[in-house]
Amino acid sequence: MRCFGLYPDQVAQRLQSPVQPPDLNASVLRGAVGFALVSLAPYAIWAFAGKWMYQNIGEAGLYLVCAVVFIALTGVALSGLVVGGSLLRFYALFGAAFAAYALAWSLAWFGVKGRAGEWVGSLAGTTVMGLLITCAFGARKAALPVILLLFVTHSVGYFLGGYVYEANGKQHPIGAKLGWGLCYGVWFGVGIGYAFYAAQEGIRQKLKEAKT
Repeated sequence: MRCFGLYPDQVAQRLQSPVQPPDLNASVLRGAVGFALVSLAPYAIWAFAGKWMYQNIGEAGLYLVCAVVFIALTGVALSGLVVGGSLLRFYALFGAAFAAYALAWSLAWFGVKGRAGEWVGSLAGTTVMGLLITCAFGARKAALPVILLLFVTHSVGYFLGGYVYEANGKQHPIGAKLGWGLCYGVWFGVGIGYAFYAAQEGIRQKLKEAKT
C-alpha cells in the first residue's frame, strides 16, 4: 500500500532535515488526549441533536454524520503521530481506516444486533483499521499486536462508556452521552496512538541509520 507515501524509504526520501519521532509514551498520550477531545464532538451531536437526526435521517444517517466529524477533527488532533507525513497523507490514511472501521462496525450492529453485534463490530472494526494502518506503513509484522491492542482498548472504552450511559442516562441524559464519548475517546485513542507508533518502527530505524 505504497499509495499513501508512508513506507520507510518514501518518508526518508522526503525528509529534508533530521526529525525526532514521537516515542511510545508521547504517541499514546497524544492519541488518548487528542482522540478524547475529538470524540466529544460527535457524541455531542448525538446528545443534543440525536432525536431530530433519528427522525429525519435515521440511525444510519446519524452514524454517517458522526463518522465524518470523527475523520475531519482527528486530522487536526493526531496528524503529529505520523513522522514526516503531511496533514493530507494523514487524512487519506486515517479517513480510509476509520471509514472501514465504521462500516465494519455498522454492518455487524445492523446485522447481528444487541450485545453480540457490539462485540462482533468491535473485533471487525478494529481488525480492518489495524490492517490498513500497518499495511500503509509497510509494517505487516506489527499487524497482530496492533489489532489486538486496538480491539482491547476500543472494547474497554466502548463498553465502559456504555455502562456510564446506562447508569446515568435517565437522570442526566446529555452528561451520560458525553461521558460515553469521553470514555470511548480516551481508551480508543490509546490504541490509535500505539498503532501509529508500532507501524512506524521501520521509519525510526531508517532515521537511526541516517544519523550513523
